[in-house]
Amino acid sequence: MPGSERKVVQQLKAHKQELAELVTAMHFERHPELDECYGEEGREKCYEDTIYHLDYLEQAVCVDSKELFNTYLGWARTMLRERDIPSGDLVDNIVIIREAIKKVLPEEEAAILVTFINDGLSSIESSDEEPITFFDPDDPLTDEARNYLDLLLAGKRKKAAVLIEELVDDGVSIKDIYEHIFQKTQYEIGALWQRNQIMVAQEHYCTAATQLIMSQLYPKIFAMEKSDKRLVACSVADELHEIGIRMVTDFFEMEGWDTHYLGANIPDKHLIRSVKEKNADVLAISVTIPLHISAAKDLIQTLRDESELDNVKIIVGGYPFKMIPDLWKKIGADGWAESADDAIETANKLTAN
Repeated sequence: MPGSERKVVQQLKAHKQELAELVTAMHFERHPELDECYGEEGREKCYEDTIYHLDYLEQAVCVDSKELFNTYLGWARTMLRERDIPSGDLVDNIVIIREAIKKVLPEEEAAILVTFINDGLSSIESSDEEPITFFDPDDPLTDEARNYLDLLLAGKRKKAAVLIEELVDDGVSIKDIYEHIFQKTQYEIGALWQRNQIMVAQEHYCTAATQLIMSQLYPKIFAMEKSDKRLVACSVADELHEIGIRMVTDFFEMEGWDTHYLGANIPDKHLIRSVKEKNADVLAISVTIPLHISAAKDLIQTLRDESELDNVKIIVGGYPFKMIPDLWKKIGADGWAESADDAIETANKLTAN
């Protein structure tokens, strides 16, 4: 991170709570009706939302990506709109954040943040309002994926498992089931929550059910012959979403790689030890939430500082890299993958002799 950006991040971290308090006070001063409607609880929610906005702004500056902040604002606008909260409320809050930054932070650092905020405000005004869905009628198994998701949303986990078992018995490849059913339904579940069509509890149930159904396929997956290539896979520290990287690991296993899946939220020092002990050729890191981009960047730098790991190739994947081209370069990875198949192709290229 260049020196100027480092200073901005340091200033933002040091004054984040002060900024959030000031923004909340300014917001309620300009909209006195909010006190009548929401009272102290409304102020607390405004403070929390402001912290969240500032967290994303910090991540964007950390990797010098205005698009990261813009993408977050687009997601936030859709999420709020589907909960009957006008997008103007989000714009008002971001405008007040800009004013507060000018008041609190040094002029040079504030000016850099203002460029990110101005770009974000422009993106809100110009972004489309198209419905979000990840089911493509031209994809194979789309009907099966819709049926699978409907069963999960209805709480019928056993019937969903039977559906997958019958597909395997009918000769559908496990890879196709992973890519066109499990992956697509997980994306669709996230979109349904964003549109306020399902509750968090339903989202968690669907994810847990899919993980269980995946585990029932492991006897077939792990019975395949192995090559001499080794993969270590994990989610970056503080990540709680691990089903995506689990799918990627299983794809490598089906391709004959010797895989070692470490799960989510593993401390960096334990990850580094495992990469050394397993003599990994490739380390795959998943980041599903943009707020963890800087943690991934720090982790990769720590790995690069280990001379014993000079030959280890690092690939990354997850929602932020899909939304923002070249983000993987900004955090120091050797490559990125949009899907499990892409991950295998990228890993094979990076490890080719």
